[in-house]
Amino acid sequence: MHSENVFINCPFDNDYFPLLKSLLFTLIYLDFKPKISETRDSGEIRLKKIQQLMSVSQYSIHDLSRMDPIKKKEYPRFNMPFECGIDFGLKMSDEAKYGEKKFLILEKEAHRYQKVISDISGNDIYAHHNESEQIVKAVRDWFRTMNDNVEDYKTIWLAYNEFTVFYQQILTQKGHNPNDIHALTFSDIITSMQNWTQVKKENYSSK
Repeated sequence: MHSENVFINCPFDNDYFPLLKSLLFTLIYLDFKPKISETRDSGEIRLKKIQQLMSVSQYSIHDLSRMDPIKKKEYPRFNMPFECGIDFGLKMSDEAKYGEKKFLILEKEAHRYQKVISDISGNDIYAHHNESEQIVKAVRDWFRTMNDNVEDYKTIWLAYNEFTVFYQQILTQKGHNPNDIHALTFSDIITSMQNWTQVKKENYSSK
């Protein structure tokens, strides 16, 4: 495992995209490396890729906010709790190798998980209420419990908003829809965030 790697398990759709962007940005701003599976992989290949990403990541963030009740002509999303279970199984399969893995569980509402997946009680669980700022705060506060030298979440939130303006301008200029999760690959988005954040921090330190 690598201590800078963070595996991400979350929905991959346009409704969730603003939350995913803020999650990725927060990790990059804190000098971590997000590990996320591209959705273009086929089923079996993707599952193997997911397991491989989990195995090299000391940290994992699982967003279970799409475990909604079944509605008419609509079904809950089980991929996220399924992958969460795989990650927990990996940790329990070899305590010597994976015992240091740590999990952050994100939810839409506080304590809602207890109705559908109560076995995760006792882990670090934060509610984000479908708000990007709360994602930033939850991730930042989680790492703050393990490291005193972490930026205030407001600093990260302001930087994220600056990046969002930059991101929208660049994609619009290139003829892409900045609100489309598939406009760029996740790798491209992460690289863009890394480059922007590096310049941002260098400019700040030179003042």
